Amino acid sequence: MNRLDHIIDKLEEYICFITLAIMSIAVLLQIINRSFLGRPFPYGEELARYMMVWATMFGTSAGVKIGAHIGVDALLLVVSPKLRVAITFVTSLVALAFFAFVGYLSTRICFGIWETGQVSPALQMPMWIAYLALPIGFSLCLFRQYQLVTEKLREFREMDKKAGGAA
Repeated sequence: MNRLDHIIDKLEEYICFITLAIMSIAVLLQIINRSFLGRPFPYGEELARYMMVWATMFGTSAGVKIGAHIGVDALLLVVSPKLRVAITFVTSLVALAFFAFVGYLSTRICFGIWETGQVSPALQMPMWIAYLALPIGFSLCLFRQYQLVTEKLREFREMDKKAGGAA
């Protein structure tokens, strides 16, 4: 599992870096062409938009791993450590179900777009490639959330063993 985790870490980092670099270059070319040459770079806006979607989905997965997403922890600060782990475990299960459901829906949407043969206006790229970021990103989020659930389950069991051993 550590090797797979390491591979996904690197994949997230590289994809985020590459997509953000491409997005920045596309926007820069758009600005240069529009300001100095008097005509827009025809593919810049569309390319930047799709790169932002891909970077966002891979960044979301990385954020799930480190727990960087918004959460309300006021309740967690006033409950016992064991209840805190239990609440976190349940919310992690809910997030796991959410990522699975949205990943499933986004996969259906992606296949639907693939079947229509729709292409993007400027790049003439198959639109399913742009939408593929969603099922891939949510699958990665699902994997990361699964890691968190198993970690919380392990913490809960350790706390239970300590409480049982102290009695």
